[in-house]
Amino acid sequence: MQNVIMLPDEFDEKKTELLKTTICKGATNDELQLFIHACKRTGLDPFMKQIHAVKRRTKNGEVMTIQVSIDGFRLLAERSGKYSPGKEPTFKYDQNDKLLSATAYVKKQTADGTWHEVAASALYDEYVQKYTYNGKETIGSFWKDKPHIMLAKVAEALALRKAFPADLSGLYTKDEMMQADNGKPPSTVLDTETEIKYEEAQTEKLTGLSQDKIEQIEAALDDAGAIEADLTEMFNWKQIGDISQLTERDFQDCMNFIKHIKAKRNK
Repeated sequence: MQNVIMLPDEFDEKKTELLKTTICKGATNDELQLFIHACKRTGLDPFMKQIHAVKRRTKNGEVMTIQVSIDGFRLLAERSGKYSPGKEPTFKYDQNDKLLSATAYVKKQTADGTWHEVAASALYDEYVQKYTYNGKETIGSFWKDKPHIMLAKVAEALALRKAFPADLSGLYTKDEMMQADNGKPPSTVLDTETEIKYEEAQTEKLTGLSQDKIEQIEAALDDAGAIEADLTEMFNWKQIGDISQLTERDFQDCMNFIKHIKAKRNK
């Protein structure tokens, strides 16, 4: 079911204040109204972290930019009714195994009912986030620790915009725009703590389950007496082909699903 956000006239004083002290922290009244308008136009929910207001310092003062999360992009594509996730991203390296680029894939159904694969590539050097710190150029922590995940998200955003221009034209993800602060000190981004928490959540969503957790799920399935139909239902729900494609964010959902199966079996 499509997510519904509050329209501007539904923001009472309390809700508006909550927005200003969290998602739009430090925003002027005009910036707040601009952000609410963007939420209304896109149908994205700021409280679900699908759309963000990012304040940055420039030579002309503080400026708010509106950016969409990769989840927001996926949701907008999903609403078209013609989107399906593609295969796993692929990567290219130089002769020294340095990451050069990532290519992401999405599927789109055209008017004649045919499904097509749409691909887009992102170059590492064009999107990696860099800071100037103590006179030295430093790579952003998430790009340093998770370069494949970060570059894959940028490539996916490019592929989604390429496949669904009517829905995504003019919208950019936080991951694409991180490089906008290259060469500046970390303090340029005013909501660094929020961005760090966001990236941690995104990384968790894309990090595969450990073998220990896979074994926990398999043991729980056995204990619940799960049958092939139950597995198919769970995999379809999580939009995966097998248990190896589950991520850390999926673990608790799957355990709760298995508890539900067991409860049905015990009735």
